[in-house]
Amino acid sequence: MSKRWLINYLLLTLIIIFTWIGSKYPLREDQKIDRATITGLNAQDISEMKIETADHVIALERQGSRWMMNSPIQWYANNINSERLASLAEVQADSSLPRQEIELADLGLLMPKAVVKLNGHSVLFGDTNQIGNRRYMLVEPNVYLSGDTYFPFINQGVAAFVDNRLLPAAEPLQQLKSSVFTLEHKGGAWVSSDHTHAATALDELIANWQGKQANRIKPYVDSAMPLQKIIATLADGQHIEFFVMTIKPEIIIARPDLGLQYHFADFHYYGLLEPARPDA
Repeated sequence: MSKRWLINYLLLTLIIIFTWIGSKYPLREDQKIDRATITGLNAQDISEMKIETADHVIALERQGSRWMMNSPIQWYANNINSERLASLAEVQADSSLPRQEIELADLGLLMPKAVVKLNGHSVLFGDTNQIGNRRYMLVEPNVYLSGDTYFPFINQGVAAFVDNRLLPAAEPLQQLKSSVFTLEHKGGAWVSSDHTHAATALDELIANWQGKQANRIKPYVDSAMPLQKIIATLADGQHIEFFVMTIKPEIIIARPDLGLQYHFADFHYYGLLEPARPDA
């Protein structure tokens, strides 16, 4: 038998032995290696978050099972991206060094590109490393190097963290009125003022207003005259105005009071701006 085959058999035997030992005598919980996170916090315990960049300051607050945006606007937050940001608390860095051993200015941390506060604990974002697209982050008293998965969407601002639905279902609608239709919630069902639309078409339109997610959200640009105005009346009597800015090549519905506009594909016209027709 050759020397190479002998070595292979020896390695295989050792693997089998160590596998058997590991399964028969597993590590106790107090023996397992706990790779520390950069903050020492748990994501599910984060209740307040604040994002500070040169362009914006965003404040988010957990209320029950969902997140709300308190600044710069007061509205529902994008739950998925908010939870994603909260997971920053549990990042496990690739490497770390005490800040005293590093020149912060060389890493872009003296004037950070962004600061995220999680329950008051600050995470400073510096430059990226040339190897592996990793970013320097400062959480006192250490500087960490980890994958650059948070800064790109943090830098998107309000558009990344506001709810991308026109009216979340948590805000119960009582009436939706435009120049094309008037829908009202009566007796537990939606009815149209002209009674020409099928109940299923009305339910679909309301469901789209409360559930369909915009392809993207941008700051409201009021450089053009709106095509029409849509007024949503909530169950508490509050009125919210929306402006339909364009229909082609995409549907843009603006909400001036929030300074936002929601972008949808143009084929959503029926079911969003008008109840669907039987042949639509």
